[in-house]
Formats: sequence, C-alpha cells, structure tokens
Amino acid sequence: MLEDNLNIYQDVTIINQSVESFFNIVDEIDNISTRTELDTTGETSAKIVAKEKLATMASSLAASASVYAFEVTDVELEASLGYTYSDLRYSRDAETLQISRAIESELRENFDAVTDYLISEENLAELHQTIEEFDNAMETKGGVKSGSVAETRRLSILFRVADDLLSKKLDRFIARLKAEFPTFYDAYNNARMIMYL
Repeated sequence: MLEDNLNIYQDVTIINQSVESFFNIVDEIDNISTRTELDTTGETSAKIVAKEKLATMASSLAASASVYAFEVTDVELEASLGYTYSDLRYSRDAETLQISRAIESELRENFDAVTDYLISEENLAELHQTIEEFDNAMETKGGVKSGSVAETRRLSILFRVADDLLSKKLDRFIARLKAEFPTFYDAYNNARMIMYL
C-alpha cells in the first residue's frame, strides 16, 4: 500500500526515511523467518499435550522475568521475553521450540536477577525438561529445522521495532496527510486494520 502511493510522500524526507526503515526491517524479518521456519503438519496427542504444557510453563516464567526487565528498563530483554501462552501454543512447532529455548537461555543468563521474580532453579530444570519432551514428541513426526536462539531473539526485537515504526512514526505522519490525501489516509488505515485481525 505504501509502495503504491510513493508519489504522495516521496518528497517528504522524514516520511520516506521511515517507510524505507520499515521495509528494511520487514525484509530482515522475512530473511530470518525463511531460514528458521518449518511447516509441521499433523499433531499427535502426545505432541499436543507437550506443547500445551510447554506454552503454559514458558509463558508464565517469561512473564515473571519480563517484570524484572521492565523494572530495569532492559527493552531488549523484555522483547525477548514478550511471549504469551497463545504465541507459543499456536505458533508452528519449530517456532515454539525456538522461542522456548530462547526464553530458557534468557532466564539462565539473568538467573541471579530473576530469582526475586518467582523463578527458581527447579523452575528452569522443569522448563528444560518440558522443552526436551516437546522436542522428542516433535521428532516422532519428523526432524525439525532449527534456527538459532540469536535469530529468534533478533526476530522478537525486529517485530517490536517494526511495530514502533508503524505506531509511533508512520501512523502519526499519515494522520498529518489526512486533509490533503483522504483516500490515501483511508487506504492506509484499512491496511493497518487488516494487520490487527
């Protein structure tokens, strides 16, 4: 939508730069996603149970640790822990596994700090065991193409940056163009509404 209306904002340097930054981030997200995704079809009942258990445990530990990240204003850590039960349960299996491993890694790296936030060594051991159970349940359906923890973390940060670019820059700039280009403004907002569905 933005590419189709380049003539409206191409002479406005600040908007053009924001659009270019957004497209660069989207390209990087696509590149990382292509390297790390695997379409896994068909779920066994053991895998469903293991995935639900993993989603529950990983999201609750991540939520506790994200309070710490918020309090110390560590935006990168908060982004890498910003996953809900639904994010983990309804993601592709390989992505759920990668995210859970990234969460475990972050919790271990910050263990001394997050122990005050309802996270114990027993919790981490149980999380690790649950990750392994889910990984084993997945392997019964075929191998998993694994992406690195760093790539999963990078994706989390990129999604947050892309969302900030949209909500804190482009949405506001486009609102400024409403009077002069109402059709463009409406098309942009319709496209943004579709993204939220």
